[in-house]
Amino acid sequence: MPLTDEQRNAFPAIRTRFNVGPSPYGTAPSLDERARDPDPGSLPADVTVRVEIAPPSPQPHPLLPSNALRTPERVPVYFFALSSDGLEVADTHVIFFIHGGANVVGHPTQLPFANFFIQLLRAVASHTGDVRKCVLIAPSYRLATVPENAFPAALQDLIAAYDHVLDKGYKPSNIVIAGDSAGGNHAVVLTHLILQSDRQSPRGVIPIAPAAIQAYDQMSEYAKAQASRDLIDLSTSGTLVSAYVGDSGVAPADPLVSGAFIPFTASWPKMLILVGTADQLIDASRELEKRLTAAKRPVELVEYDELPHGWWVLAQIYPDDIQDAAQRVARFMLH
Repeated sequence: MPLTDEQRNAFPAIRTRFNVGPSPYGTAPSLDERARDPDPGSLPADVTVRVEIAPPSPQPHPLLPSNALRTPERVPVYFFALSSDGLEVADTHVIFFIHGGANVVGHPTQLPFANFFIQLLRAVASHTGDVRKCVLIAPSYRLATVPENAFPAALQDLIAAYDHVLDKGYKPSNIVIAGDSAGGNHAVVLTHLILQSDRQSPRGVIPIAPAAIQAYDQMSEYAKAQASRDLIDLSTSGTLVSAYVGDSGVAPADPLVSGAFIPFTASWPKMLILVGTADQLIDASRELEKRLTAAKRPVELVEYDELPHGWWVLAQIYPDDIQDAAQRVARFMLH
């Protein structure tokens, strides 16, 4: 459905807010800062949030280049739920959600993310009839704002967080790995790392507008034409990619950096991809669909008419599309 005039008129102010802010580079939050509680009173009364600290993985993943590994660290992992009285973990559905933010900003307790998480939980509850049947788990992984947090620090943290979830008894067959933007790329790459290990496959993967092609010099003409319609400014993309890759020596088009280029195989779980047609990063979503289809894996690509990058955290402008997305996520993970 095309945007309304009201939605289009809100665009300039939102675009400014998306692209103006202090530089994130030069400092990195401490573990305590990354494990902070949500602001008191910022969430609905029926929402519970707790944070646990996952230990670092005892062994690095063999696919991660050994010469680039960062110091293993503990990882704050947030548990969002609509009830403090959960079911047995083995019976609980899990959305393992990796937040976006261009690999340099973002935190699970920031309200735009938290509100989206709550909407996803409510959508699942509307299908199950039981608010206890789902938990959303969101790790606070290291951001590439300092050299020591560059690739593959985030992936090391995400593996540690995922293993922590498994160690608590949650079943892989009940877990979907989701993420938005840079987090959507991480969701795809993390799934690849899981499949290339002795861990069981998750139930599915849900990348939302994934930044899964970090080689921005390869953008299609269609994607380039969305610059005036999108919220994000890609003029700093080179800086962002350089900060993420760091001194690892890994190229932006490497599958561990750009998940769309992973060699998908018959072992891959099903995938649901959500993206707007005014998103400059849409190439990655279409490439994922093409490659998974070629590998004969179940994949669904949903393109929302005229929506820009970041629409899923703009409930005041795109409430109907966000609700539709949440319902699609619920159906995907339950069926």
